[in-house]
Amino acid sequence: VVEAIVHDSLGDNFVKLTKSRPFNDNSVGYEVVSGAVIIVTDNFGNGYPFVENEPGNYSSPVLEGIAGRIYTLMVSVNGKVVTAKSTMNPKVNLDSLSHEKIEHPIMLEEKDKYSVRTYFYDTPNFTNYYRIKAFNNGVQEKGYIVLNDDLADGDHVVFPVFQSDFDEGDTVVVQLLSIDEVNFRYFNAIYYSQTGEVPGNPETNLVGEDVVGYFGAYAKSEK
Repeated sequence: VVEAIVHDSLGDNFVKLTKSRPFNDNSVGYEVVSGAVIIVTDNFGNGYPFVENEPGNYSSPVLEGIAGRIYTLMVSVNGKVVTAKSTMNPKVNLDSLSHEKIEHPIMLEEKDKYSVRTYFYDTPNFTNYYRIKAFNNGVQEKGYIVLNDDLADGDHVVFPVFQSDFDEGDTVVVQLLSIDEVNFRYFNAIYYSQTGEVPGNPETNLVGEDVVGYFGAYAKSEK
């Protein structure tokens, strides 16, 4: 299992390698994969080796993604080679965030909860794909939020962090990630499998035998 992200900020990248397990195995945690050789290259001929910081987790301290470039991941471990490509699309900046109390007229004993909304301007005449991540007190919220600009090309977008609510006093950080089409399809498939469709391995940009996961090059805006 490969989870790999390159951002457009210095050293903000990672590759996580684990092993899958049987569907009915409910044990806690996953077996990590150590000792891999990992290199990320771009279409300008630059190469960035990734080093293992802790078992199964790799990063490069000098890689800073640049919008418009195509990045290639190469992972070699135990005689297996996995590759993938991802294009870093131009950054779309978060304009602002807002929060709003969620009313619970029937559940008056429940503490107040708050929803968060994102506001940003979609780039006109360009096909944009987005992923939204939210972090509550430093911990990433579960679930997957992805969208495209099919109905909002060049428009002002208001989009809720619809899978999460928050308590008074929480510190919420939201990331707006500009992703490519294959990453959009990957996370969109995961989202729909969570909402009732039969789960399966979504389409991925990873190339190799018996491998699942994704590689993404993302321009990130955060508030």
